Amino acid sequence: MAIATSYNVTSTKGARENLENVMKTVSPQETPIYSTIPQSAAPKATLNEWLVDSLADPVGSGGNIDGADLTISDAANLIDTRARLSNRVATFRDIFAVSRQAEMVDVAPGGSLFAASQAKSLIQLKNSLETAIGSGNDQSAGTSSAGAKMCGLGIWSDPTATGNTFDTSLKQGFRAVSGSRVSIGSLTESAFRGLLQAVYTASGSKGSFRLFAGPALVNKITDYTRSTTANSDFNFNQDVKDGILKLSVVTYISDYGSVDIVPDLWLGRNDAGASGDDTALGTVNTDRGYLLPTDDTVSLKFLEGMTIQDLPDNGAGKRAFSECMATIRVSNPRALGSIV
Repeated sequence: MAIATSYNVTSTKGARENLENVMKTVSPQETPIYSTIPQSAAPKATLNEWLVDSLADPVGSGGNIDGADLTISDAANLIDTRARLSNRVATFRDIFAVSRQAEMVDVAPGGSLFAASQAKSLIQLKNSLETAIGSGNDQSAGTSSAGAKMCGLGIWSDPTATGNTFDTSLKQGFRAVSGSRVSIGSLTESAFRGLLQAVYTASGSKGSFRLFAGPALVNKITDYTRSTTANSDFNFNQDVKDGILKLSVVTYISDYGSVDIVPDLWLGRNDAGASGDDTALGTVNTDRGYLLPTDDTVSLKFLEGMTIQDLPDNGAGKRAFSECMATIRVSNPRALGSIV
């Protein structure tokens, strides 16, 4: 116990504070889908559209009569099988301001608060875009009270989707196929191979894929590296060398292509909150996964790329907003798979 009359640090009036010029953002920032799928400029319209077509079943034995004349009744309309798919351009915006006085004072970790706000705003905008891409939202046109929404991968990969994106029977013929969506509770290694087989059978896609996966799904696939005995002990399917046990599945190679496993925290969130297999915007959906080919089957289309727009300073200080206008194009929904 210190002597009451002693001079110690607790009674020092002139002790300086020590605030280091260090700051670490603790929130997630990685956006795997945004960072890996192809990006390009979209047509100058708020509804981006593209055509899809399918082929008739082959005629196995031919069966055409030699020497017989052809008539108009023999002709097929090969154009009627086409469908026009679409997705809405959504606007993402983040507004920020810094007072004149706050911009003048010396603050940690140093530098301009307005510049720091700009950088942070762009990160938040990117997180919002990743969430929209991986969402279970259907597309909708904007109104005077609500902005337009893009259709997320939750709908594009749903074999039973209807709504605004698949609103006709013709469009529904191009949906993801039965067998390409599996619940995480049923996702044995055999079921995962079955999902890949369903995608291959429907689309012919047999090459390179990425599975963007929530944490619980990543763990589920990692469990393929080990088996459980009757007494619940684990038998690891690999040797331990140098005291290191490797249980991370980075790439899964099957008869129907190779799949890179990519953890993603932004999948399966819905503006409407918890709905079906979706979670609310602020909640991580640990079970969700989307299987995408590594080509341009799924691409990000920008009407406006990520920009910073200044607003008038009316005396209170600098104001600005970050903004982008974007949608995704899914040129072949049959090439997609999903885990929910």
